[in-house]
Amino acid sequence: MQSIAEIIKDVANLELVAKKNAFSLLTGDYVTSIPGRGMDFHEARKYVTGEPIRLIDWNMTARLGEPYVKVFLDERQRDVFIALDVSPSMFSGWQDKTKTEYAIEIAATLAVSVIQSRDRLGHIIFTDKPLEVARPMSGKKQLFRTLKSFLSYGKKIQKSNDTSDIRAAIHSIQKFKGNRFVVFIISDFIDQDIPEDLKYIKSKHDLNLIHIYDKVEYAFTSDVRFPAYSPEGAKNSSIIHPGQTGSLQTIQKYLLEESLKYNISLASVSTTDSVSQALRNLFFLKKRRKV
Repeated sequence: MQSIAEIIKDVANLELVAKKNAFSLLTGDYVTSIPGRGMDFHEARKYVTGEPIRLIDWNMTARLGEPYVKVFLDERQRDVFIALDVSPSMFSGWQDKTKTEYAIEIAATLAVSVIQSRDRLGHIIFTDKPLEVARPMSGKKQLFRTLKSFLSYGKKIQKSNDTSDIRAAIHSIQKFKGNRFVVFIISDFIDQDIPEDLKYIKSKHDLNLIHIYDKVEYAFTSDVRFPAYSPEGAKNSSIIHPGQTGSLQTIQKYLLEESLKYNISLASVSTTDSVSQALRNLFFLKKRRKV
């Protein structure tokens, strides 16, 4: 069992990596691609040469005889849920990082971006059932709690069925009523099952799927049993990767079709991809869909 000092050190290291990833994203990627903020009028001031012309308030300019702009400030915070799959299949990997390790870095980078943007951060950790659900809150303490949970569940394979069930994440979100959430579901989607529930979630919330895969999985054309490793020890389990019916190509095709059907943002990323580039691509696609 880790000491408090070791836990704090691990969280600090993860936060440092996540902050580097978040910093390397293009300025405003997270803020401008995620809907949900309201804007509150702050003040009117004279137009400054060199500012974008689109900022000019033409009604005020016509009345006063010189260019004026209106300044707006963010009015309300967004509530963001990061749902992390820690089912046994996520602990496999043939590269420098397992799918779980890579997914945690993605999740941590998103978490840092949420807090830095002064939004509220919540998380769901799941396998075939919810393991931990945290209501969205703001502040550095919430970031610490979230990163600590990601690391804790990422160190040991949980007892569950071999496959995950994203219904566990969906049903956890449905329990929180009244707010519109931004939701990121991070999983390898090995079971290749996107339930109809997603249609409901999409109608209520801003939904984003992040599919994590290992490039070696492209080679699986028949059922393969492979080891899953826990960072706390040696081999802990073995998983059957469903070959032909659940090949990586089939999963990616299915995810793409379903995301287009429900108008859901999707990123399919390899464990060797740059985390910041993967998120940059996701945010770029989201902004294109808004145009």
